[in-house]
Amino acid sequence: MDTRTIIWIIIAIAAVVLVAVLIAVALRKRTQHRRRKAQDVRADVHEHSPAVEQQQARADETAALARKAQADADIRAAEAKRLRADAATHQNEASASRDELAKEWKRADALDPDVGDSGGHHASGPPSTGMRPTRSPDPGTTAGPGAHAKPSDSV
Repeated sequence: MDTRTIIWIIIAIAAVVLVAVLIAVALRKRTQHRRRKAQDVRADVHEHSPAVEQQQARADETAALARKAQADADIRAAEAKRLRADAATHQNEASASRDELAKEWKRADALDPDVGDSGGHHASGPPSTGMRPTRSPDPGTTAGPGAHAKPSDSV
């Protein structure tokens, strides 16, 4: 081999080594840049982490309030249902009591010699109508239209 060929081989080897070194340096820079970028991202995450934790705490607190409100609403709904059932029971009892009073009133009318044979009711009507029997303020006067006459009343 002549010296020229050896020089060209040395230049080629040097060029290959130089290209390899440049590639290695470029890869190292790229790796360092990516590490720095990852550190920056981690720093941002660390910086924003408390805000995210506060958001999560607010979300948890709101969810707890919603569960409590739902439980309260369920309790109120159950109470309302129970009260409606109680009201229906009381209404049925009141209706049965009114019916019983009306029967007793009719029985009293049947027993009362002052009630006419026409089957009419006492002047005040049965208590189930909400009216109470009225008495004449003065025993010598009549109680008003529809009242039964007393032996002491004069016509």
